[in-house]
Amino acid sequence: MDLAKPTVETLLEGYRLGTDQGAVAFCAVNLVQGPDEQGTIRRIVVDTGHTGRRTNLDRALARHGLGRGDIDMVVCTHAHWDHVENIDIFDQARIVLHRNERRYLRSPHRNDHACPEWIGSVFERYDDRIREVEEGVQLLPGVEVVDAPGHSAGTIAVAVAGDDGTAVLTGDSIQNSIVARERRNALVFWSDELATQTIDKLVTIGDVIYPGHDLPFRIDANGKVEYVHDYRLTVTGVPADEPGLKLDTSETFRQTIMPGIEEQRLSD
Repeated sequence: MDLAKPTVETLLEGYRLGTDQGAVAFCAVNLVQGPDEQGTIRRIVVDTGHTGRRTNLDRALARHGLGRGDIDMVVCTHAHWDHVENIDIFDQARIVLHRNERRYLRSPHRNDHACPEWIGSVFERYDDRIREVEEGVQLLPGVEVVDAPGHSAGTIAVAVAGDDGTAVLTGDSIQNSIVARERRNALVFWSDELATQTIDKLVTIGDVIYPGHDLPFRIDANGKVEYVHDYRLTVTGVPADEPGLKLDTSETFRQTIMPGIEEQRLSD
């Protein structure tokens, strides 16, 4: 592979699927490839998804001619379960997350359903491979960490300077295009104020936004969202005429702020 600049390709699309029985948590899993300082191509997976998508992730890697052992680095934009459960399959990779996110794992809030206490134990298993980062850390030439707190204490984004401008892989600092348009995070566990500042920051930086639970998109000068490609999802196991099945097509923005958020503190 001959790359002069880093590239971004989506391995697994992110989706914003909700039901009255709970959310279907399909985060985006993205592959960044680019040369290091010596010209060797390195591969980074940004977020891994949860174990229910593991088979699909292996298939997606194979379509790129890759296997688990070909990944040099895994970036965890944050430590919520639906973004990190597959870190164990990349046993040769350095694991990257923000130092504040790791601090938070020592004592997550009792109401933080996205970061239950067992998440900390998962990361402890890979202590010798974890690299704690913050704003400005360069992962590869043209691939840089951006602080993006608010959704969680130590959410990060990854900015990739490629041939078509800057792509920003946001994790859940921007879950979907509605969040980008409304400039409010849909689900806040740490700070609503910081989350709003983060959205403004990332939208300003990015020519293309790769959100946590939606397809990649651009925002034009008039604030209109333009998706990079069409929506692709097949729902199985439920007939379209299933009695009791209802499809709600409204796009009303709903924000959820964790109860007790004012109590949030980082452990020492």
